[in-house]
Amino acid sequence: MKKLIVIAALLMPFFSQSQDITQYKATNGVTYHLNDTVRLGKGSASDGSFLYLEERGLPRPGNRSRSLPKQFTNGGVVIKTIKKDGRSGAEKYLFVVYPGGIFNYSLYIDDAILACEVLPCAQSSASKQPASVADEIKKLKDLYDSGALTKAEFEAQKKKLLKEQ
Repeated sequence: MKKLIVIAALLMPFFSQSQDITQYKATNGVTYHLNDTVRLGKGSASDGSFLYLEERGLPRPGNRSRSLPKQFTNGGVVIKTIKKDGRSGAEKYLFVVYPGGIFNYSLYIDDAILACEVLPCAQSSASKQPASVADEIKKLKDLYDSGALTKAEFEAQKKKLLKEQ
């Protein structure tokens, strides 16, 4: 009996580090709730499968992949559980999701967003890079040519852009 209590006491930190929650605002700005559908992008593995969606079922013989296959590209998965996991030292959020079929999958949501396996993803906002100074001057020139800016306004804005460089 004492051994059982000691073992339970030793294992307690492992179980107490993970807690179930009902919603999470991810790094892409979307607040996910239980039973929401997560929009999938493209798998980031070389074969097109999803690296951050891993099957939670029984181990597969022959070291076969447990990743969600590329057939789910642009599909969706339903959130069954949201867990806050702090065991690795860094706080991570794990979604248990259901794509259909027999097994549920584990999804580390913020890692998947970073890899664009989940949409909207981090790269879609990063692709909206600020325009170069030359692009901004061209826009000003178009406004000047259309009559929306006077020559003095055009020159003042152009000078301001060139000073910021």
